[in-house]
Amino acid sequence: MKIIIFSDLHANWEALSALQRAESQPDAILFVGDVVNFGPDPQRCLHWVRANVTVAVRGNHDHAVAFGGDAGVNPALLPVFEAARDYTQSSLSAEDRAWLGSLPLGQSVELDGKRFHLVHAMPSEPLGKRVSLVTAREEDLEAELALLDPRPDVLLVGHTHLPGMRQVGGTYIVNPGSLGQSRNGTPDATYAVWRDGALQIHHLHYDHDTTQRKLMSLPLDPDVVDRLQEILETGSA
Repeated sequence: MKIIIFSDLHANWEALSALQRAESQPDAILFVGDVVNFGPDPQRCLHWVRANVTVAVRGNHDHAVAFGGDAGVNPALLPVFEAARDYTQSSLSAEDRAWLGSLPLGQSVELDGKRFHLVHAMPSEPLGKRVSLVTAREEDLEAELALLDPRPDVLLVGHTHLPGMRQVGGTYIVNPGSLGQSRNGTPDATYAVWRDGALQIHHLHYDHDTTQRKLMSLPLDPDVVDRLQEILETGSA
């Protein structure tokens, strides 16, 4: 069974299109939150996710677009976030915003004989807790898993935009990184694939130049556009 796992799309249609070309005909698609905000194509990306994804959970940016507020965004990015949030809210219909708000904070699904649990950040704080799978203490990760009953075979998280994978007491914790707004020092997208019991994180080159050009056409302050373009170009915030 082939399962595509991705997170943090952030309204980046070019990255999503590249994923569709690279991974055709999966058996299931799991999405770990943040469909919208920061990118130029919120409606197009939202409609694709709604139509094609098997299971999706709500990210902090989805929550902010649906309900307002800052949803615990990095303070250094707050002015950029607020401008992008307001644009995204105005470009989506009331139905689209309601759908974002209806997404669960956590969701489990049985696939290929295994139990997958999805949450955008961590079970203890689904919208806000930032945990690096590279540096986190095993006892802290074990405490997060202890909140889930039954315990999953695979815990899927996002939020940090940093890909990683850890095994803790027989459970794999996997962050596929960000498809639409990399934070791993390169502009390339990342996602994960489950294939017949094996998990692997993939890097994907996509046309980020087109995404950058689209940002220039949005009704945003030039400084905000410059900052969003810089993030796409450098893969860091």
